[in-house]
Amino acid sequence: MKTILHSDVTHLRAQVLLIVGTCATVLVALWTFVLLPLRDEARSSKEEMQNLESELAAFAMRFEHTDLPQRLSVAAARQRHLTAEWTRLRERVDTFRDRDAILEALPTYEDGRIDFKVALYEARQKLVNSAASANVQLPADLGIPEAIGTEERAELRGWQLAATVRLVGLAIDARVPVIGFIESEPPVVCPLDESESQVAIEFPTHMVLRCSFKHLTSLLDMLSRERSFYAVRSIRIERMGYPGAEMLEVDVEAGAILFQSRNGTTDLIGPDRQEPVQGRRIHHPMVNGRERRHG
Repeated sequence: MKTILHSDVTHLRAQVLLIVGTCATVLVALWTFVLLPLRDEARSSKEEMQNLESELAAFAMRFEHTDLPQRLSVAAARQRHLTAEWTRLRERVDTFRDRDAILEALPTYEDGRIDFKVALYEARQKLVNSAASANVQLPADLGIPEAIGTEERAELRGWQLAATVRLVGLAIDARVPVIGFIESEPPVVCPLDESESQVAIEFPTHMVLRCSFKHLTSLLDMLSRERSFYAVRSIRIERMGYPGAEMLEVDVEAGAILFQSRNGTTDLIGPDRQEPVQGRRIHHPMVNGRERRHG
């Protein structure tokens, strides 16, 4: 009986020791693989939170000493100033401030090609009369071909005509004695923003003049004024005859500037931003056989 009881006690002790050992093993594993990583992660999270709190405190401190409404007011005033300055500069270099009157005269309907020929003839006659009154000599024509290609738009050619007529008119007003060569160049489009919704279109005209230095300075002064502004793209001046002679030969190319939205005249120019409208060369003794190359 004692032997059986002793055996049971021994067996029970063994089971207790096994249970205790298993629990100890589980606790060690739990501490090693769960509690320690969680503690390290909690410590790391606490440090990260402390860093973020420090950054937020510094950020808040900066704004405590900054008058945000005042800064916004200054920025808004700066924007208004820049907008007004851009408007002023744009108006200064816009050759066609009177574009509404020009738009009314531009041919836009089916017989626009006929209208353009009529407009070209009338412009020529008007310049001839003005030149005669001012004792200014003009070349055979304005350097703009009468024919309009099937892919061209009469409106665009109308703007070219307006640019050339206005420039020649300024030369007549400056009393330039001889305008020996006129050539209308292809227009050039310059986007003003990334979306290209607003563009500036330049309509260049090439002229060769024979005049004195006084006439030349008078013309250049006119080209720099509002409502008659032309961007001088190139100019070459040669004295005619003996050294010290008064008369000069001036080869000048100047462009009229038109500001327009993308859904306006720029649609006439196409995706390449340059309409293939070539000016016509006028052969005149003043040109001396010089040839110009078109890009």
